[in-house]
Amino acid sequence: MKNGLFQYLLVNISLLVLVAAILIELKPLRRLLKKQNKSLTDQLCLGIIFGALSISGTYTGLSLQGAVVNTRVVSTLAAGLVGGPLPGLCAGLMGGVHRMLYAPSSFTSLACAIGTFCFGVIGAITCWRIPQKRGRNLSLILLAILSELLQSLIILSICRPFSAALELEKVILPPKMVMNSLGLVLFMSLLDRFNRSVTIELAEQQHLALLIAHKCLPFLREGLENRGAMGQAVDTVREMLPDVCVALTDLEQVVAASGMELSAIPLPAQKAMESGELVVERDVSDLCGPPRRRSRAFIAAPLTCGEKQIGTILFCVPQGPNLILEADCCTAEGLARLFSSMLELGELQHQIQMRQQAELRALQSQIDPHFLFNALSTISALCTIEPQKAKETILTLASYFRQALSINEPFVSLEQELSNVRNYLALTEARFQDAIHVTWDLPDVLPVLYLPPLILQPIVENAVRHGGTAVDERHVRISIRQEDGRANIRVSDRGHGFSEEILKRLQNPRDPGYTGLFNVQKRLRSVYGGQCAFTVDSSEQGSTVAVSIPLIPPGGLKSKQEGSAADACRGY
Repeated sequence: MKNGLFQYLLVNISLLVLVAAILIELKPLRRLLKKQNKSLTDQLCLGIIFGALSISGTYTGLSLQGAVVNTRVVSTLAAGLVGGPLPGLCAGLMGGVHRMLYAPSSFTSLACAIGTFCFGVIGAITCWRIPQKRGRNLSLILLAILSELLQSLIILSICRPFSAALELEKVILPPKMVMNSLGLVLFMSLLDRFNRSVTIELAEQQHLALLIAHKCLPFLREGLENRGAMGQAVDTVREMLPDVCVALTDLEQVVAASGMELSAIPLPAQKAMESGELVVERDVSDLCGPPRRRSRAFIAAPLTCGEKQIGTILFCVPQGPNLILEADCCTAEGLARLFSSMLELGELQHQIQMRQQAELRALQSQIDPHFLFNALSTISALCTIEPQKAKETILTLASYFRQALSINEPFVSLEQELSNVRNYLALTEARFQDAIHVTWDLPDVLPVLYLPPLILQPIVENAVRHGGTAVDERHVRISIRQEDGRANIRVSDRGHGFSEEILKRLQNPRDPGYTGLFNVQKRLRSVYGGQCAFTVDSSEQGSTVAVSIPLIPPGGLKSKQEGSAADACRGY
């Protein structure tokens, strides 16, 4: 009899595993199992599905001595192990109630109903405790054996006469423990294999999306308004996905397309922007350009910047028996999220660059009007006594203002910056005659250095203003050295130095005073970050402002080489 039970249970387990294999190929269930965070409705659906499998185990069971030998324990335990506590309890309750109603006159009905519910409770309790790798099969076997022993204990405790219950358990307990343990291992292995395939599929999609996004990053930084850059982005996507036609839109028009011709934003894209969700339209080959042999589907995923919709990414993909549209949807959705983040970061970077450019404009507008007044007064005085000197000073003043006010580049050469400093010093020396003493300590060959404009002149101006040893005696030393790929610039004076209070104020971004040195320090750090060293050493014998920056600025000189003011602003 026991051998017959072994064979019968083996057939039932095989049938259960076959049904499970068929079920997980159904798209709704696959989609449900793939979800990492399942809603209450999702959990109830899983509980109902596994509860139905538990009920089917009762129908396929073998009636023997007033009991039904079945495989309910496999599907009921699996409900908790796969779906969590709620599906486990739901499946256990459904299977238990059905068992009670299935054969109410059977002396084991109540015990089997209670046992079935207990299976669901056990699955719910142990769902997070079963190991994922090593020892998993052994744990499942022990769990199935423990459940069958609990069912046997309930039958022996409740069912009467006791002798009939004991005789029943002697016959059915060993086959049930062996075969249902095997069934639980096979059932969970099938689901584990599905989970592994889903994980691999997601990893491949994520890898592909990240690779595409990495290649498109330089173009996405330019923003949706740059049609040329967006055209290169969609061409890059299509190179990675040859069978897919790609397009990008903003809120009003198609910005770029590769592989299809779109004169206006298609309806799926409009729906995606309105709903903020992925939209899929099947059999819409007419939207993908010229008629094609194979049926195609249209996928539209929204692009966002913060909470605001800014456009869509569109996929036109082929359909067929061997093609999985769901995978294309996941790829489109992943790319939309990555593209949105990159466009948002690009916009943020652009705003930062615009602010930096505004700071430069503000610095240019802060050229001391007293300096201009004094320079003009000096020229006026020179006109009567030294006309030639006055003429030279006027030309120097014109050159100084032309350089200071017409800079549109994010970086200028060291020669340009030094030229501006020399013009400033020439104007100052014309006013103070022989009171300004400047010592230049420069190498024979200047470093090939590009630096932000109007960096040196405010430092030198500060040294001239505060570096006086007397009313008519001001000493300034300008030193530049190149070492280990860096330029070290030092501007020293022989003044009385800064007080501790002033040095602290120089480090306070909210202090309105000392904007010259503070603005220089702020601009350098915004461009070079931690690669810039800016120090102020001060004593009663004078002060030294030291700047150390890389010879090659961050991001290279792309915007300078392009030569347009707008592009220079964006690359700053």
